[in-house]
Amino acid sequence: MNPTAPLTVSTALGSVSKTGRWRVPARINATSTMGSVLLDFTETDCAPAEVEIHVNCQAGGITLIVPAGWGVDTSALTANGAGVEVTVGGAPEPDQPLLKITGQVTWGRLLITDPNGQRARRDEQAERHRRRDERHERHRAERESRHDRRHR
Repeated sequence: MNPTAPLTVSTALGSVSKTGRWRVPARINATSTMGSVLLDFTETDCAPAEVEIHVNCQAGGITLIVPAGWGVDTSALTANGAGVEVTVGGAPEPDQPLLKITGQVTWGRLLITDPNGQRARRDEQAERHRRRDERHERHRAERESRHDRRHR
């Protein structure tokens, strides 16, 4: 890969991810149309002091997993009917890069988090699903019990 060429990650009705060891260019274009994009920066080689990530998210989701110490600037991002959640960021620590997020999120979701936040979010979601399944099972058992009492 040409180190000066932008990286383009794009999906429609699917999912695509860039994880593990990879070299971060100065510009990344991430597009999600009713799909999901995951960019995990935790094991990357990031030479540029500033990386522009241009997002175009239409009814999809884009997740950026950012190591501790990296900076995140979303001031040039436009969100229309969208959820934007940034749990990390601010100014970068010395010798750490700044991710400048530009572009737009329309009827979609942009999540910028640290590796632990992503793990915690998955755990929270699993717990919500477990509680929902238990609730559904209780309701099913109650319906069956009412049905049995009526038909004795």
